[in-house]
Amino acid sequence: MAHGVITVAVNAAVDTTYFLERLQPGAIHTVRRISRVAGGKANNVARVLHLLGIPVMATGFAGGPPGTFLQEDLRRLGIATAFEPIASTTRTCLVLVDEASGALTEIREPGPEIRSHEAERFLQRYTELVAGARAVVLSGSLPPGLPTDFYAGLTRTAREAGAFVLLDCAGEALRQALPARPDLVKPNREELAAWAGGPLSGQADPLAAAGAMREQGASAVAVSLGEEGLLYLGPGGAWRCLPPPVTVVNTVGSGDSLVAGFLAAHLRGQPIAEALRLGVACGTANALTDSVASPQESDLRRLAPAVVIQPI
Repeated sequence: MAHGVITVAVNAAVDTTYFLERLQPGAIHTVRRISRVAGGKANNVARVLHLLGIPVMATGFAGGPPGTFLQEDLRRLGIATAFEPIASTTRTCLVLVDEASGALTEIREPGPEIRSHEAERFLQRYTELVAGARAVVLSGSLPPGLPTDFYAGLTRTAREAGAFVLLDCAGEALRQALPARPDLVKPNREELAAWAGGPLSGQADPLAAAGAMREQGASAVAVSLGEEGLLYLGPGGAWRCLPPPVTVVNTVGSGDSLVAGFLAAHLRGQPIAEALRLGVACGTANALTDSVASPQESDLRRLAPAVVIQPI
C-alpha cells in the first residue's frame, strides 16, 4: 500500500468562500474575492496531511461537474484520489466572510442522494484501499441515502485490516460507530454535548462525557474547544492543550487541520503529548489564514513550541 492514510469523504463538497466588505441581510452584495477548494472535512484533512509530508489517498463519492472539480483540485496539489462516481451532483457549501467584522456565515447543502448500488461499489473499493493502510480518517456528515451505521461498518473494516481509525462525525452516525471501537474520536464541544444529552461546562463535564464515550468503545477521545484548545482522554491519561493567543482570520478547517497534525505526528511515532502539540499548532495556524485547511509551515514552527500541554 503506497498511501499511508486513506481519507474518506462520503459527503464531499466544493467549498466556496465569498469575501464581502460587509454582510447585510436583504441587501445586494458585490463579492470582493472568491475561493473554491475541494472540501468536506476528510478532504481538508487530506490536504493538511499532504502539506505535512504524509502519503495520503482521498476517497469517497463524487458526481457531476463539482465532483470533477473536487478530484482535479486534489490531484493538482499532488494528492492521489479514488472517488466512486455517483449519478447525483456533489454538493457546494458556501461561506460568507464579513471582512469588516470577521464574522463567518456558513450555508451547507445536505449532499447528493447515494443509491444502494453506488454504496455497494464504494464498499468494494474501500475494502481494497484500506488493505495495508496505516490509518483511515472517517470524517464528515453522511449524505442522504446512506444508513446511519455506515461509519460503523467502515470502522470495522479498517480495524480488521489493521489500520488506526480516526473518526470525526456527529449524531446517530457517531453513536452507532462507537461500538466498532475507533482508535480516536474527535468531537467538538457541541457535538459531545449532543451525544451526552445535555450542555457541558468547564473542564470536568467534557472529561466525564469523554470517559463515557470511551466506555462505549472509543479508545481515545479528543474534544476540540476552539480558542480554548483541546481536551484529550486516552489509555495513557488525560491532557489539556492550550494554544497561544492569535488574531483569528478564518477558523474554517481548523478542526480538520488539528486532526491531520495529530495523525501525522502519531504515524511518525511521536509521543502523545507531541502529537497533541502538532495538532493544536496546525489548527491554530490554519486560523491565521483566509484559506481552508492551509496552515503555513512558518506559522507551525513558531506556534508549536508555544502550545501548552498540561497533564490532568
